[in-house]
Amino acid sequence: MILIFRMLIICYVSAAMADDLRVIVDKERQTDVAVTIYNGNFAVVRDKRDVLLPVGEFKLEFQGVARSIEPASVSVASESAKKELHVLEQSYRYDLLNKQALLERFLGRKLKYSRSILEGSRFEKVLREGILLSINPEVVRFGDEIEIEPEGIISLAYLPDDLKTTPTLLWTLENEIQGDQGVTVSYLTDNISWQADYVLELAADESEIDLTGWVTIRNQSGAEYGNARLKLIAGDVQRVRNQPVLARRASQRALSLSEAASVEPNRQSFFEYHLYDFPRRTTLESNSEKQMKLLSGRGIDVGKAYVLQNEVMQHQEQGTQNIKADVILSFRNSKKNGLNVPLPAGKVRVLKADNNGILQLVGEDRIRHRPVNSDVKVKVGRAFDVTAERKQVDYRRLGNRGAEVTYSMTVKNHKNRPVELMVKERLHGDWAIIQESQGSEKLDSATIAYRLKLRKGAEHTITYTARFNY
Repeated sequence: MILIFRMLIICYVSAAMADDLRVIVDKERQTDVAVTIYNGNFAVVRDKRDVLLPVGEFKLEFQGVARSIEPASVSVASESAKKELHVLEQSYRYDLLNKQALLERFLGRKLKYSRSILEGSRFEKVLREGILLSINPEVVRFGDEIEIEPEGIISLAYLPDDLKTTPTLLWTLENEIQGDQGVTVSYLTDNISWQADYVLELAADESEIDLTGWVTIRNQSGAEYGNARLKLIAGDVQRVRNQPVLARRASQRALSLSEAASVEPNRQSFFEYHLYDFPRRTTLESNSEKQMKLLSGRGIDVGKAYVLQNEVMQHQEQGTQNIKADVILSFRNSKKNGLNVPLPAGKVRVLKADNNGILQLVGEDRIRHRPVNSDVKVKVGRAFDVTAERKQVDYRRLGNRGAEVTYSMTVKNHKNRPVELMVKERLHGDWAIIQESQGSEKLDSATIAYRLKLRKGAEHTITYTARFNY
């Protein structure tokens, strides 16, 4: 059995007229590129290339831009002739060269099919000409016969001018000064993002931490940005989205982790956001993931708290609840602690060395954007040795007006050292505390707190009665 492999042969014939002056600029002419990435999965790209521009009206093809570009955001300008270069028309070509796109352009037109068949001891080439009637499935009329998915190599007479091998920006321009000019194209592109990740290493006595911040950059915009100047903006930038003209699917290519860079960025306030400017240029490859160092701090004072949190309902409850205390680490984002840097939102991983000096994970959490001189709280997990038993010990209806409910909570410290902890009770509805075994602190309109100090092996019971009004 002879297997015939189908191939696509493209014979290129330019569809442009001879008098259609066209300047093609590929990435080989690029002299500089800058990328500013925002939290919202988009970026501003500034791409500068040296171009020999003619005088008069001509077409400029700017190749190798992002596949996820927002066409309405595009601008082009000459650095040396800002007032002499005029934009007449602008378009974006994202119909890339592939078999599907090619055949769509040839619906209802003639195609040539060739295949080799075995005649005796040698292969003979057979050439047929037919009209393409359909693509999926491929249906072709050969004379009086119609064939579905015909075998053979397809030959096309020309390459349609609107199909590009790479996403391309096109302009019709009018220029008044001939010569080499630095042309800068700026645009917004989606599918490029960054996020912060932090590694927090606890000292042996848990009194200090070492903090390292990284940014992870994911580039799925469909373009590579080589040797780029990189900036990141942290903050919630509002954008108005139009209905998408073309649905774009993210590439399924696996992401690879690049080698991490070691130079920390310069930081500055920018409008209502924070900007991180990396002094070292980097390359953001297409469909890739890269990590770069954001910040670091050593010997930062840290506090450790145990918090028992409960939701209090108005209805009658049954049984006893067994509760473990949340473990929360906190530190101050301040100059005194060696930081004094706005911390972008991100994931925090907390590590501590065991008795053998091997770092072990003790918990993870996410933090929101934290400005300078603010407290950072990280919940790392639940304590094994600080527990509580909580139950409803009394429930009394007040007719149709409400109810009075009494709760009891016994807190136990199983550690071999004293601990300080906070018990938080979150009450819902219209409520008031009418009786309690010790004074509480009202944290907000729905939360009261009890602060306790327990010796090693000690336990303590809290009781209180709340009146709920309907």
